Amino acid sequence: MQKEIVAHLKETGIVGAGGAGFPTYVKLSAEAEIALVNAAECEPLLHKDKELLHHRLTEVLHGLRTVMTSVGAKRGIIGIKEKHHALIDALRGKIEDDIEIIPVRDFYPAGDEITLIFETTGRVVQAGALPGIQGVVVNNVETLYNIGNGKPVISKFLNITGEVARPVTVEVPIGISFQEIIDFAGPKLDHYAVVEGGPMMGQVVQDLSQPVSKTTAALIVLPIDH
Repeated sequence: MQKEIVAHLKETGIVGAGGAGFPTYVKLSAEAEIALVNAAECEPLLHKDKELLHHRLTEVLHGLRTVMTSVGAKRGIIGIKEKHHALIDALRGKIEDDIEIIPVRDFYPAGDEITLIFETTGRVVQAGALPGIQGVVVNNVETLYNIGNGKPVISKFLNITGEVARPVTVEVPIGISFQEIIDFAGPKLDHYAVVEGGPMMGQVVQDLSQPVSKTTAALIVLPIDH
């Protein structure tokens, strides 16, 4: 079964949707005791993963189940900040017994996978090592959605926020320009700067004709002198 899952993920081009774009088929080629869902989303202003858990939970859980099957995990964990009480309560009524929700503290960088492993399992991954040494495989929510969706990755979910008339979470085709998304949201300013990603780790965009990629998470519109 693992061989078939890995081949499918490779063919559909699924990579980590929230970070460096590490090929997902490589992660799922290993063995692990625990499949951990990174739903901590610790960057300020970002909330697309919580939207996916609310609106696309069926696909996310199917993706998690696929991961557990591929790596042989007997336990699934969803790590989400404890402050999201309503979402946690809603999720608990829809998951099976071998999947557990573990609330984590509200701090940055709770979404770092090594930090999240410690917060949810108590296991320590030594510096320079990969999560596999502690029997854990980590995927973020959107990556699991893409796995569960079962189709080639041709679109991306992202937040558009800041000085815009319509702050919103959108699904857009990969390759659409940043400028088109900003125009859709309606910038409130004539002159503005844009940060791609969260305020902590994001980068100022130099060219708004740049296309959305599989790892684009957010566009934040700010005053030019912010």
